[in-house]
Amino acid sequence: MVDRIGESAIPAIARSVEANEVKAAEAEQKPAAEAAEQRVPLKEEELQKFADQVNTFLQPTQTHVQFEYHDELEEYYAVIVDNNSEEIIKEIPSKKILDMYAAMTEFIGLFVDKKA
Repeated sequence: MVDRIGESAIPAIARSVEANEVKAAEAEQKPAAEAAEQRVPLKEEELQKFADQVNTFLQPTQTHVQFEYHDELEEYYAVIVDNNSEEIIKEIPSKKILDMYAAMTEFIGLFVDKKA
């Protein structure tokens, strides 16, 4: 009888230890995940330095990157421009998407303000 109790207790203890290890691992990962979620805005000097580094990399492709400011969202977005024609090749993220996002946040803000 004692052997059976001892045998059945071992898996329960093992599960308890495994659960504690999982909780400890999750606790260690939480600060890293929270840090990744927080966005730290770049200063203009840092942004210019980053743009210069990217432009050095893009020289062989005859393109360059510019960072433009979206007034409504108060955030920067990247624009890739052809050096020869000065044509915009790509916007990251698209200005249309940013405009749509700004309009949606304004609409939601109006909706929430009127509800409260």
